[in-house]
Amino acid sequence: MSISGTLPFLHGSHSRFYADGNRHEVSSGGLSDINATGRTWLWAPASHADGNIQVGLGVKTATGKHDVEDTYYGLGGTPSYPVDQSVQLGDGGWGVIFDTQAFHRLGNVGFLYGSGSYLASPKDTTELFQSPVGPYSKSKVSVPDVFSAKGGLAFAVWKRFGMSGTLGYRVDGIPQQDLFGASHGFRRPAIVQYLDPGLSVVRGSSTFQVNIPIRTAYNFRASDLDKQLGVPGGGDLANYLFFIGYTHRLGGHHTKTMASQPAASVGGPTTSPGPAACVDGEANPIH
Repeated sequence: MSISGTLPFLHGSHSRFYADGNRHEVSSGGLSDINATGRTWLWAPASHADGNIQVGLGVKTATGKHDVEDTYYGLGGTPSYPVDQSVQLGDGGWGVIFDTQAFHRLGNVGFLYGSGSYLASPKDTTELFQSPVGPYSKSKVSVPDVFSAKGGLAFAVWKRFGMSGTLGYRVDGIPQQDLFGASHGFRRPAIVQYLDPGLSVVRGSSTFQVNIPIRTAYNFRASDLDKQLGVPGGGDLANYLFFIGYTHRLGGHHTKTMASQPAASVGGPTTSPGPAACVDGEANPIH
């Protein structure tokens, strides 16, 4: 069994047209929601070097600020207001993480990999209102569940340097209803799909990872609140995401099997309150 912790730092920008008729950009940056997960392989890694399945259970804290403010244009002067939910540093609630990953050797080509994660957030809403004006001005911001799944091929790029690459497909989403607790407030239910190339370098006990998911498709659905207000819901999305990860192993035995695992865990749903979505604008997060 292994225990891993994530110390995520985020930077996101949100651009849209305001009441003054001009496009403005607001942003946030800093520490996000710290999380920790315990994981175990279903079969002994030493005797299952060609394929295995891992399951995990963890917790996401509420360390990231969910009320970062920036200028809100068009209200008379330049008052500040919490930035859009899509680029907040945290979602304002604690959560339970369920995850799994698997791999299977594909001859001399590399490894097929797959992983999935679900963040269950029991908290209903935060104290923040989605907007100071408009149909959502009396609607508090929801603390939604978030899910992610990905799969593809991992292959060696430069063995001598410990470099490997991944090429896969990724699906992120927010459900209309949470697994636990109520599901009131403002949320953007959606399923977003990405082409997900990545690169990792293993040097001793350290692993450096980069993933750049490129959006290929998305599907917004009206939330319960949207239906009550008679609005279509929806929004816009970043064209790509940019994840950088660094992992340092403390203790344990670093077997060849473990070293061969594809670096497919960067940028899961535990590092963000949801897909990088916004209404009538563009979100460009660096998660």
